[in-house]
Amino acid sequence: MRVPRLSLSSLPAWSRLNNVIFFDTVVFPSGHQNGILTLRPLSSVDIFDLPTLLEVPKDLLLDRDFLLEVEKVDAHFKQLRELAGGTSIRKDVMLFLLIQMTIARNDTIQCTNCYEEQIDCFGLEINENQGGTGRCRYCTSTGLTCVRSTVASQSGADITVGVRNPWSVYVRYFPEKVPVPTMWKDQERMLLAGTSLEHVIEAKMSTLTREFEELREKTIGIPWCHSCWWGLSGSLSLEFSDWVLLDAWFRSRSLELSNNEQVLVPCLDMANHSSAANAYWEEISNGDVSLVLKMNLHMAEGSEVTINYGESRSDAENLFQYGFIDGSTNTTSVILTLEPMMSDPLRLAKVAAFKKTAFIRIQGHEDGQISWESPFLYFSCLTEDDGLAFKTLQEVDGQQNSLRVFWQETDVTGSTDEFERLIAGHKLEDVFKLRVVALVLERIQQQLERLYQNQSTIDGLSADAGIAPEILHQVVKLREIEIAVLEVALGNVHEQQLKLMELEGVSEYLESMQGNNPEMMLDDPETNEEDDPETNEEDVMEIDEEDDPEIDEEDDLETDEDDFS
Repeated sequence: MRVPRLSLSSLPAWSRLNNVIFFDTVVFPSGHQNGILTLRPLSSVDIFDLPTLLEVPKDLLLDRDFLLEVEKVDAHFKQLRELAGGTSIRKDVMLFLLIQMTIARNDTIQCTNCYEEQIDCFGLEINENQGGTGRCRYCTSTGLTCVRSTVASQSGADITVGVRNPWSVYVRYFPEKVPVPTMWKDQERMLLAGTSLEHVIEAKMSTLTREFEELREKTIGIPWCHSCWWGLSGSLSLEFSDWVLLDAWFRSRSLELSNNEQVLVPCLDMANHSSAANAYWEEISNGDVSLVLKMNLHMAEGSEVTINYGESRSDAENLFQYGFIDGSTNTTSVILTLEPMMSDPLRLAKVAAFKKTAFIRIQGHEDGQISWESPFLYFSCLTEDDGLAFKTLQEVDGQQNSLRVFWQETDVTGSTDEFERLIAGHKLEDVFKLRVVALVLERIQQQLERLYQNQSTIDGLSADAGIAPEILHQVVKLREIEIAVLEVALGNVHEQQLKLMELEGVSEYLESMQGNNPEMMLDDPETNEEDDPETNEEDVMEIDEEDDPEIDEEDDLETDEDDFS
């Protein structure tokens, strides 16, 4: 769906109309993106009230409350959300922006000949003297009379949709392309093979494809949806690429406010990222959002105002969400996805009970040290013999079973991500830690092998491979960072493993369990079904996916692309 973009020169007028106030700042174009620039010298040194740089009224914030208000006046959005949304703020915002795109498309002025030929109309030809033929490019080349009007008036069907609001115009300031991997070409995404983004991007593209097909299936029979999207062709129709763009807009422009909900804030979303940001945003008492200069700073006229999109994000996360890797920071991290161990008879129950993204976060610090965390592995490595149990409790209404988790006969259902703390003081605490360390070591080795195997693809790229230089640069940078972090982590985790195995209690336990063959214990910490064929049903209930609706046989623990944080 082709939506005409507005020049930034019109943004001040839009801002004044909608009570957005820029204080000594202005939005300016910067290469392929926009930014916020100071119009005069500013200082926050030795002052109590920090300078406000931008203020956006509450009623412009695109959040849940805003969408609820829209539903009251926009029957089309209300019906669309009921049919295809309601599951997340992300999808609801995407559906809202889809309607705003459609309104903008309908208001597009184009040539009737271009409309009939189903080709893009790029407006009047302008020559060097700002004159022209008075006709669009197509009509100039064909000699046809050029008659221009809105797309809505040219359509044979009624494609009027939605209720106009400030976002119907503001969406036309959004970029046509966001440099995130979901918008890369197929051959460019293939270069991510071996990186921590490989399976994340595959999962994301599958999700987007499924969502788009579901949207089509649920709305193609609705007359106004068919007229506006599915019954059109060429640049007027709704395509999969539009859905990918809507998702990229949301991920790259949304912010998180004090209530931990994601929100789109017009004009503030023009601010670029810096690890050494000179400004921050805050929600003030009346619900408005302000951009404020940080303390003890002098800013010259023409300085760029920057914010920090998130200090804890890994390089892969920044590339996934925003399309860049921050090269100005000395701290790096890698997030590795996890899958349940197929040999674990309790894997389905563990997946259902954990309810969060399973990962290993490996953090590289400025001093060269490495740290890691993996809440799921501390839960996953435990067995029934250790004291882990699952039970299904019937609710009062008798209609639904609730999965409960017990550790040492204590209900810990709400603390499945705290087993590193829960195992503290247990006589086998060091054994449990050894199991986790062994799994972390194995996962790091797997990832490094994948990175090494796919290096030849990068090295063998030719100049005519169709890879954008900036994308190749980002991919090479990501691979270098992840290899460096993982190689250091491999050595550190191996040292941790050796130290744990030297502990007297650990070595005695391994010998007693595996007949002086500790490697078998490290390969699979789960109970061997042949060694323990019976289960004490009084203490432990075997979980079957048919008994508990919370367990999905198809569940896996690859990173949920929407929770990649």
